[in-house]
Amino acid sequence: MAEATLVAQVREEKGKQAAKHIRQMGLVPGILYGPGETPSMLNLNGKELLTLLHSFGRNAIVNLRIGDKKKNIKAFIYDIQHDPISGDIIHVDLKRINLNEKIHLSVPIRLLGVPEGVKNEGGILEHTLHSLEILCLPTNIPDTIVLDVSNLHLGYSIHVKDIPASNFEIQTELSATVVHVVAPKVVKVEEEVEAAVEGVEPAEPEVVGEEKEE
Repeated sequence: MAEATLVAQVREEKGKQAAKHIRQMGLVPGILYGPGETPSMLNLNGKELLTLLHSFGRNAIVNLRIGDKKKNIKAFIYDIQHDPISGDIIHVDLKRINLNEKIHLSVPIRLLGVPEGVKNEGGILEHTLHSLEILCLPTNIPDTIVLDVSNLHLGYSIHVKDIPASNFEIQTELSATVVHVVAPKVVKVEEEVEAAVEGVEPAEPEVVGEEKEE
């Protein structure tokens, strides 16, 4: 499992205005919490945080260094909040971890290959489950769950129960569908229009000036 280092400073300011000012300085407000510990408000360098995420992913073990303290704190990124418009990171939750205790987290699912049912049978691949909830030791956290779908034929599916789990326990419902290959839905527009026209009797033209019978 990858490990990354992140330097943080203790944050004294509170409230929305303070958080806005912090972000304008290129920092990201955060909080560190864990069992038996008082939550600590932090400021994180925005560029360093993005570099960490791009290089190691959000499930990496973080060696968190706070201020001038020499001892690092083992943690992982528990939650990231983004601005709904810009997509920028506006807040990060970090959680203390013990390397000997299992943690619950979500791991992304990545598909590998082109299904046989898509390549040669005219099907469409539907990816319905994009992450997997797992329980594992921090040292066994997978970066992604890779599924090879190249042998998947038309009408076949992969469920959570089909995913091999050697170093972690799956917490997601085992019957949930991850991917399946389905036949394309063909809408016969011309036939529908013709059927609609055939079901409507044409109206007789009205002659202008002709008196209607009472």
